[in-house]
Amino acid sequence: MRRVLRTSAVVIASGILAFSTGMLVARELGVTQITVVAFLVGMPFAAIPAAVSGGLFALARSKVGVAVSLTAVAVFAAVQVPSFVAEDHTAAGTELTVLTINAAHGEADAAAIVAQVRSTDADVLAVQELTDEEVSRLVAAGLEEVLPHSVTAPRPVADGTGLWSRTPLTDGEELPDFGFVPVRARTIVDGVGLTLVSFHAMSPATPRHTEQWDRDLARMRDLMNGYPGVVVVAGDFNATGDHRQFRSLASDGFQDAADAAGAGLFRTFPASRPLARLDHVVTSDGVDALEVNPVHIPDSDHLGVVAHLRLPAAEDLPSTSVDQNRGSSMTGGGGS
Repeated sequence: MRRVLRTSAVVIASGILAFSTGMLVARELGVTQITVVAFLVGMPFAAIPAAVSGGLFALARSKVGVAVSLTAVAVFAAVQVPSFVAEDHTAAGTELTVLTINAAHGEADAAAIVAQVRSTDADVLAVQELTDEEVSRLVAAGLEEVLPHSVTAPRPVADGTGLWSRTPLTDGEELPDFGFVPVRARTIVDGVGLTLVSFHAMSPATPRHTEQWDRDLARMRDLMNGYPGVVVVAGDFNATGDHRQFRSLASDGFQDAADAAGAGLFRTFPASRPLARLDHVVTSDGVDALEVNPVHIPDSDHLGVVAHLRLPAAEDLPSTSVDQNRGSSMTGGGGS
């Protein structure tokens, strides 16, 4: 009987360990199978089943099994550690606060969004799932009193996005060939040129949508490579740091501000009981992420993200990133 129990423990532990390590492999390969994409959201907790498998191997007196399980626990923990380690601050320019929120089909409390803009002293607001009705409510709540410049692409249900800024916006445009409709604009802050994007990747809820999600993240990264100046992309990426697609976007010249700030594994979705950090502010590497936190917005199914950043000084940037007339403001602004 004891032998049967030990054999059962080994079989169960091996199955648990195989599943956990399989998810680690999928994490590195960027698998786009819909079930795997969903399971990868739980990777921050993968050390727990690996530890359980180690306990079962210990009960079965399998030293090899225990050693393999403990190694897996260490690897699972190691891939999450960078999220808790803040990067050194090297930028010497102006501070910039960016707030992003998914407006939940335009149902999020507009007055609460404007209150967050005021309380965080946000310089830029990025909104996803922006509808015409939500734009009207935001304006009625006084958003244009604090962020008077905007480029918006409101759409029914989940398709729309928008940008609001304290400084004038130019070159506003909708970005084609995405599942939802991102908007992009340019602005200048103390002589430093910025490219701002409010981004919403497709939700990987069906196999077809998962393929679009993969394309959205890859296309956004391709566009980021060609944008001038300092780049800030804020929004609902529908991806976590455990999806290779997001890591590829926020690397090699770009960073997830939360990771750069050492903000840890705070989560933004669903708002009532968050399980995954789907909402991000991604910036060029030269930007310091001072502090990044989630914020609650009533009637949204996401928590918002507020990122307190410091820009590089204009003299530390290439001439292509600096406004040659930095004593003057940019003229014009985006329209809705």
